[in-house]
Amino acid sequence: MDGSDGSEVRPFAVGASRGLLMKTKNLLFAVLLAVAGFTSLAATLAPNDPKLTTREVMRSKLESSQKVLEGIATENFATITVNAQRLVVLSQVAGWQARQTPEYKQLTAEFRRQAESLVKSAKDGNAEAASLAWFQLTISCVNCHKHIRGSRTVEILRPPAAVVVAVR
Repeated sequence: MDGSDGSEVRPFAVGASRGLLMKTKNLLFAVLLAVAGFTSLAATLAPNDPKLTTREVMRSKLESSQKVLEGIATENFATITVNAQRLVVLSQVAGWQARQTPEYKQLTAEFRRQAESLVKSAKDGNAEAASLAWFQLTISCVNCHKHIRGSRTVEILRPPAAVVVAVR
């Protein structure tokens, strides 16, 4: 095909700009979906909500982390964003607070930093950065669970404080 000025008109150039437009629309939709998901999640999970047990919070954390990995594998940034935001919120609910030690608080802060990094990476459309943040988030989970297991072991070895031995 020739253009009116004698130049060649490439039909796929229109398709290429449509592809870019579709990609932009999809990204915008993903961001809007993520914001809507975060808003509804934040409304259902208040930081001091006593409704969720630690077991329920950890199960939700595992499910969200698995969905983040799925989103990374498929480069579905909306999935990554929604589930990373869920992880941030979950780390603030009362049921998350299994321990009140400085170490546990530091491990929780590290988890939250990595979850926030995941959110940013997904919003930026950066799969590599999201992969790294997910890996670091997973390492923070493993470190925290090692800490908790160590704490439980120490607690089991300590005698109960209320034991009184009477000698006659």
